Amino acid sequence: MAAKKLLGAMLVMGLTACGSVEPMDVPDAEPNEALASQESNVIVGTLNWVSATSLTGTQRTKSRAVGYLSIPAVGSRCTAWLVSNDVVITNNHCVGSASEAVGARVSFNYEDGVASASRVWYPCATFIKTWSSDDMTALRCSAVNGQLPGQANGFLTVASANAATNATVYVVNQNCDYYTTPSCTPTKKSSPGKVLNGNYSTTDISYDADTLGGSSGSPVLSTSTNEVVALHHIGIGGNSQGRGTANTGVKATRVKARLAEIGL
Repeated sequence: MAAKKLLGAMLVMGLTACGSVEPMDVPDAEPNEALASQESNVIVGTLNWVSATSLTGTQRTKSRAVGYLSIPAVGSRCTAWLVSNDVVITNNHCVGSASEAVGARVSFNYEDGVASASRVWYPCATFIKTWSSDDMTALRCSAVNGQLPGQANGFLTVASANAATNATVYVVNQNCDYYTTPSCTPTKKSSPGKVLNGNYSTTDISYDADTLGGSSGSPVLSTSTNEVVALHHIGIGGNSQGRGTANTGVKATRVKARLAEIGL
């Protein structure tokens, strides 16, 4: 794991961290320590994310399929989202192997106003497949109280076409500005923005929606269709306060092709 993170740091120069260390391996632990890895995620300009609980209509409905991914095997957290009733998607740099998936769990109501004791945690430790070239991993979740997570929270659809430059998007992610308030709780946020470059690279688009370490694995959704247009994973130009110039995500067509490999 350490070697992988070092490689990630070399590939994405100047980036801020990916996931924070949980002080205890319990589902309701609050990760309030400095982030440990050197991959991904920056706030661009002024921080303008909002609590997911303030969303309305379709955006609020879609936000329910996004959750806090606890990864006790590596002592970190990321974001994950449902793509079917029982499969979640996150980044390869969050969970890169079956051993790293051991004990993984996701809460989809880790939100403002929800007490720690009321959060529902779904075991999501079944490793399906990972694709390092697209920084993507699929995990299978188990039911809680007779319901699979997608039956309770819905799931997202990946777009068939990639997002165009200047298209408006929003990123649903689990975070808080721990650079300003170290003890803050990483509840579900929605970060509005626009696509800066629809062809940032062969694999990625870039956008100015805000994220921080812990947001890795988030879905980037179109504001017009509410479909996933990218899998968020990397920030550009990060400084010591988690501020940078852009964030990037793997293009929808690449994500969709990977899902087809596992029958989704």
